[in-house]
Amino acid sequence: MIKLSHISKTYYKAGKAIKAVDDVSLEIRDGEIFGVIGFSGAGKSTLVRCINMLEHPDEGGKVEVGGEEITSFSESELRAVRSKIGMIFQHFNLMPSRTVLENVLYPLQYRGIPKAEQRRKALKLLELVELSDRLQNYPRELSGGQKQRVAIARALASDPQVLLCDEATSALDPTTTLEILRLLKKLNQKLGLTIVIITHQLSVVKDICKRVAVMEHGKLVEQGDVFSVFANPQKEVTRNFLKAATSLSKADVLAKYRPDLLHLQPGEKFVRLTYTGPGVSEPLISTVSNRFFITMNILFADVDLVDDAPIGGTVGVFSGEPENIDAAIEYLRAKQVKVEVLAHA
Repeated sequence: MIKLSHISKTYYKAGKAIKAVDDVSLEIRDGEIFGVIGFSGAGKSTLVRCINMLEHPDEGGKVEVGGEEITSFSESELRAVRSKIGMIFQHFNLMPSRTVLENVLYPLQYRGIPKAEQRRKALKLLELVELSDRLQNYPRELSGGQKQRVAIARALASDPQVLLCDEATSALDPTTTLEILRLLKKLNQKLGLTIVIITHQLSVVKDICKRVAVMEHGKLVEQGDVFSVFANPQKEVTRNFLKAATSLSKADVLAKYRPDLLHLQPGEKFVRLTYTGPGVSEPLISTVSNRFFITMNILFADVDLVDDAPIGGTVGVFSGEPENIDAAIEYLRAKQVKVEVLAHA
């Protein structure tokens, strides 16, 4: 559905060139939910704005949507293309002086559709996003989640093939975020929408996306199916992203800045176990405790489901004879568990 070939975007400020996107090539399949993730300033939003040509890429880059190469299109030709590419944003961009119904009607008013048909369509879209009871409310009277539902209904008014979501859940609380993601998943399945989600929230990608691309400093550094990328990250930025998004990163803080809180006794080791897939369901800690006569004081753990498969880890202190601890670590590594010794006494 979307093919980006060697996309770069350079801005100039005070005579200095700033490359927001740097030679990105990417394909997004028809009907999939695709995530683009990275820390702030990675170039995610600039990249997604190149998809609908709100930002024109540097010379040499090509954008294809639905089989059409649109990079050289005129503005009038691009307007027709953009009508098939809906977009929602972090701050909703609703018109405050218009009601919920009027906000959804707005993009329909300039398409030559009879007024009665416009109203029928707007009402159907608001029913689809479960806001039929809020037709005459103004945006100021809505919660954040309700505002985003209105924005989604408005984006769907032109019957798009693609929906671009630029940090669309960043302003929402976790519960509301989950509701919006469930709605997007329903729309993907019911309407066959291709959805591109730009986010810095790891939980968003884990909950809804099938494939993901990771960006850093304008470059696409890693991509693949969500489970593979998160279970076995190849790049340091991806590993840092995963650590920052889970409680397992607390282990680094403890080991580096507050080792005194661990109260490690001679021979003890402060470890982080990271595991994916089938190994999560095995009683590995119980097994090594019994087999190697050691104990593990579990300080915290974080296990999640990614694409319906478990991924996560455990942090704690191994106690016992040093040779037994070493044997237990080798056993865990043989079971495809990543073992990091973060501190020892």
